[in-house]
Amino acid sequence: MMSEQRAQLEQLKAHINDELMLLKEQTDPVMLDQQSFGRVSRMDAMQQHELAKSNYRYYQTQLKEVELAIKRMDDEEYGYCEECGEEIPAARLAVKPEVRLCVSCQQNHE
Repeated sequence: MMSEQRAQLEQLKAHINDELMLLKEQTDPVMLDQQSFGRVSRMDAMQQHELAKSNYRYYQTQLKEVELAIKRMDDEEYGYCEECGEEIPAARLAVKPEVRLCVSCQQNHE
């Protein structure tokens, strides 16, 4: 089971890194030729740029969570809630392998 979760985390990490590489280009500053773009096109480009930056930040955060989960595996602390120390159900880990909290503790944080 643990090897399956590690493989799932490694696959998720690779996917996130791929997404970050794609988004990196889209987060570069928007340089528009004022003569060839209309006002709506400029606004659309700026909006797309902000969306890409937001997605980039999201994936960076998710990557950190996945890397921490892999570290917890290496430290033999994976699968236990960081708050209460209880074992996190396998079904929860199967859905979200990078999860750090059990359902009860997660609800207390939200």
